[in-house]
This record gives sequence, C-alpha cells and structure tokens, in this order.
Amino acid sequence: MVILLGLVSVAHAEIPEAEIPSLFRQTNSLYGQGKYAEAIEGYKAIIQTGWESGPIYYNLANTYFKLNNLGRAILNYRRAWNLSPGDPEITKNLEYAREGLRDDIAALPLSVWARSKRAVILQFPLGIWIGISAVLYFLTIAWLIAALLIRPLRKKSPLILKWLGGCLVISILISGLAYSFYQTPGAIILQPTVSVRYGPAEADAAAFKLHEGTEVKKVREKDGWLQISLPDGKSGWLRADSLGII
Repeated sequence: MVILLGLVSVAHAEIPEAEIPSLFRQTNSLYGQGKYAEAIEGYKAIIQTGWESGPIYYNLANTYFKLNNLGRAILNYRRAWNLSPGDPEITKNLEYAREGLRDDIAALPLSVWARSKRAVILQFPLGIWIGISAVLYFLTIAWLIAALLIRPLRKKSPLILKWLGGCLVISILISGLAYSFYQTPGAIILQPTVSVRYGPAEADAAAFKLHEGTEVKKVREKDGWLQISLPDGKSGWLRADSLGII
C-alpha cells in the first residue's frame, strides 16, 4: 500500500509546529520498516496536535490494515476520503478494505436526483465548495463597487452581475447540500460482532447483528448509546464505545 505525503496547518500543538514534518517523515519510515504499532502512535500523535489531512488518515488506515484491524482501517480510510474524496489511492484502498466486510447490506435505490446531487457534491471536499461560494461573493461585491465608481463599467454591469449572482446562488445551494452530505455523522463498527438493540439499554432485545468495519449513520445519542441507521432502512441502538465516528 502506497504511503501518501502531505500535511496542512496546525490548529493547536503540543508538539512544536516546526517538528511536525520531521515526525511525519519518521513515522512513515517506521511504517516502511514494518514497525506498525510505533507508526500508529506516531500518526495519532500528529493528529492530536491538530494537523489533519487526507494523507495522514490514509497512512494511519494502511497501518491498521497491516495489523488486520479492519474496523479502524476503514474508519481512517473514510476520514481520509472525507478530506480528499478525489484521491484515487484513498478510494482504491477503501474499496479493497471493504472487500473483507462480513455484512452485505443492500442500499435502498437512489432516485435520479439523489444520484445527480451526490455526483456533483463529490467533485470537491466541503471546504472547496465553501471557498468557491466565498470567492463568488467577493467578486460580486467587488464588481458592484467598481460599477458604482467607474462609469464605463455600468453598461456591462447588469449582465455581469446577473451572471455572477446566478453562479453565487448555485454555489451556495451546492455548498448547503455538501455541508449536509459531509456533516451527516457516520460511524464504523470497531468490534468483531455487535448486537443492535431495539432500545438504548442492555435489557432491550437484540434486533440484529453487525460486524467489524460496517458503516452506519448516527441518528442520535442517549446515555452512552447511539441510535444508528443502515442503508437498507434498518435502525437500532449500539453502545457508543463500539463505534468510531468518521
């Protein structure tokens, strides 16, 4: 499995910021030497400082996969994919890891609108869509100010403002859809086998079982339990510590 290189800005750091790139290289070296447990600690230490990127989560996922920890491998591939949905290496390894899943859950068929919406949203991560909206907003404001101050621009102003405004509205709508898509909490089963219950208590009857690596959607949380839903429409409750939130 290929190791990806790349870091982004640090939000808060316990490790000095200047040492993060060096630690990242050292951790990649540990992975290359087959010291997977040490590599996991290195990647986790980087993430805990506030550094996040698709490559870090991807490398961490590869390391868990080498240790046959399918649940945490898929969890971190999904975190990597959320940050870099267009990266072919992340997508390929995520699909490969999913081949080892025990649960075969058929999703309910998507409408043409839902498929089209998903295809558009997945062109960019959420941050890029928000950035596009921000750029179009400032361009619209800048042109409006320029048209008010520079007389020759006023004749062209209605057409250009109509074009910029239309693009801005479309980008804001897509950004809203992307936010809903990317921010809908997902989770990965981390334990070998779990019983999904009808209610948030051990005394509640088991509805069905799920296995390590299966992805679910988080509906709500109550007293250390999560209500989850599946692509086939089934739902139930699991202990929160049996899942990893994407």
